[in-house]
Amino acid sequence: MSQARGGFFLRNQPKIGILLETPLLQNIIRGVPTYEKVRIYYEYGMNNGVLPILFDFKGLYLKNRQVRGFVWKPSVQRYVPTVCSLPYVVHNRVLTRSPKLKALSRLLGRRLFNPEINRNKWRIHLLLNRNPRLQSHLPVTLKLCAVQGLKLLENYPVVFIKPAIGSLGKGISHIQSTGNNHYLFRPYKGRTRLLSKVQLKQALAKQRLINHQFLIQQGISLAKYHGSSFDLRVSVQKGRKGEWQISGETAKVAQRKTKLTNLSQNGKAVPAPTVLQHAFPNQNPQIILGKVRRLALDICRTLEKAYPAFADAGLDIGVDQQGHPWLIEVNFRDLRYSFQTAGEMKMFKNTYYNPMRYAKYLLFQSR
Repeated sequence: MSQARGGFFLRNQPKIGILLETPLLQNIIRGVPTYEKVRIYYEYGMNNGVLPILFDFKGLYLKNRQVRGFVWKPSVQRYVPTVCSLPYVVHNRVLTRSPKLKALSRLLGRRLFNPEINRNKWRIHLLLNRNPRLQSHLPVTLKLCAVQGLKLLENYPVVFIKPAIGSLGKGISHIQSTGNNHYLFRPYKGRTRLLSKVQLKQALAKQRLINHQFLIQQGISLAKYHGSSFDLRVSVQKGRKGEWQISGETAKVAQRKTKLTNLSQNGKAVPAPTVLQHAFPNQNPQIILGKVRRLALDICRTLEKAYPAFADAGLDIGVDQQGHPWLIEVNFRDLRYSFQTAGEMKMFKNTYYNPMRYAKYLLFQSR
């Protein structure tokens, strides 16, 4: 057993590492409210005989195969520091690229989930497009250049311009054809303008959007909830049997004046059945949810072929006005709070419980 400062001994339990970004870990230890509700990991651990250890890259000592981290001590209601051997299984919650992360991945293999993943949306699109079952669920996506961008507008009245790497709706611009070679251009920042084809080219160039770091994507005519577009956040994770499963799904509804459903862009979270029942009053919402769930599982199983240690994702899936599901985006470190915001507390807790269940599965299957 390892000893923490202050005389606190860790119980003789299997340990599961939770790797966090340094600023996030510091806020958690100080008691600052964060989007990560790590106490739920401990709630699971107390009832299932495992002990989560919070640590960051600074506390990872690969040479000695040790970590300096923190554990929750209920008797004093705070996190206490500890030094212990490197946990046999680690749940990775960081997106930062790091030589330490690569080394840890080589050392642990699938026992480090999730691994470092190339999050470039173009790369992800190409991987998914290899699966014939997924092709009808992927919006047409191209690397952005002036010729391709305007050609896509000839086939689709609405397109989105997205950063190849990014999340939370940041950096997304919107172009809508109004006919007669004119377009409404809504940049990520700035006012909406009606532009000619030539002016649109100039605006894209001025904002430095025509380069390899941006993609242009077919806009989907999404179903509406009280006049607002919505998509579904679907949490897909491996669980106690080591298999992919749905931890939950909730709807993210855009504000009327914007097409973006991201909660960070003032969207709101609403239970999925409520939204689908309104959008499709003559259909059973569970039938549509069934199609969404099957698509979500197929997406994650496809990506797992390229990244065997991949085990946890939040997918944004849109549903068009005919009830057909479309993949909008893959989020490799789902922040999970949309479920809490929608009041779906069982789903919210599942998004923390299932990684712990999977970690326990790895703990006992791999030995």
